[in-house]
Amino acid sequence: MPASRIHPVGTLRDVVANKLRHAVRGAVALSAVTAVVSLNPGAAVADPTPSNAQDAQKQVEQQTAQADQIGQQYLAAKDDLAAKQADLAKANADIQTYGKQLADAQAKEEQFRGQVDQVAAAAFDGAQFTQLSALLTGKSAQDFLDQSSALQMLASQNASVLDTYDSAVKQASDAKAKATDAQKKAQDASDAAQKILADLQTKKDAADKAVADAKAAVAKLSASAKAALGAAGDMGTFIGPAGAAGAAMDAALSQRGVMYQWGGESEGVGFDCSGLMQWSWRQAGVSIPRSAAAQYTVGVSVARSALQAGDLVFFGSTASNIYHVGMMVSPTQMVHAPTQGEPVKVVSLSVMSDYFGAKRLAG
Repeated sequence: MPASRIHPVGTLRDVVANKLRHAVRGAVALSAVTAVVSLNPGAAVADPTPSNAQDAQKQVEQQTAQADQIGQQYLAAKDDLAAKQADLAKANADIQTYGKQLADAQAKEEQFRGQVDQVAAAAFDGAQFTQLSALLTGKSAQDFLDQSSALQMLASQNASVLDTYDSAVKQASDAKAKATDAQKKAQDASDAAQKILADLQTKKDAADKAVADAKAAVAKLSASAKAALGAAGDMGTFIGPAGAAGAAMDAALSQRGVMYQWGGESEGVGFDCSGLMQWSWRQAGVSIPRSAAAQYTVGVSVARSALQAGDLVFFGSTASNIYHVGMMVSPTQMVHAPTQGEPVKVVSLSVMSDYFGAKRLAG
């Protein structure tokens, strides 16, 4: 079936969506493991009740843009925490592994220590005869040969004992070094995880406040403005590519009409932008990260002129400041979960002015 035609852009809904995405950008950098939290919770406080429709719409644009940006930073911080917790789990497992290796090596070292002590005592007491003493004390040539052979065997055994002991000592030393390194890595990972946990709570508090302010701003809109914001978008049929990309696109389109929900990732309940993308690709059997910025790190870059259905498109000023993501359903249209007060819908890509780049996932 042919793809639906592109609906004209220019409704109040499109204007709101266009402005809504770039009113407030760059207030806070995307969280990294050692980032210092610079969010100002007071910055998300709602403005006084607007006196007219134009002011109300402006307030919606500001508050929803801020909520989207902070929300994506919160999700990125959660991804950081999960990664550090995985590092910590691996380091703890390494400690157990190398600790056992150390114990085994120390036991082996102790096992051969007695034999080494015997060799040393024998040498000290003069129990090791030279071949010359064997010649002088031997009663016959055969005695000399027998004693020489015994001496060579004893020397070989002693050398073997010493070599084995040296190897055990080295193994114990190496295992101890690895266990010490694993312990340090575990401590570093634990410290990083604790820092992110504190950072995460700060971001969550700020995001919750921004979302509440955005909802309050939407509530202040007139009935006609709310209706325009909540318009369904293009409900036509779109044909996707074969494979996982087509399956992911079909999944995303199946959620048209489901209202935006910050932090949402549930079918029929609510999605935010990156939650919709992650859920859609999961239906196609492909796992991608949770936040929009992290999703930009997967797949292959695609030029805007080469966009096709199934490609992920990203919006923001820099790679670390990506705040929104959608999925192309045609060369010029995308399906996305816009923001507070809007449902999942298909819109023209041109509705958003701060396009950053696109990625094509395998499948």
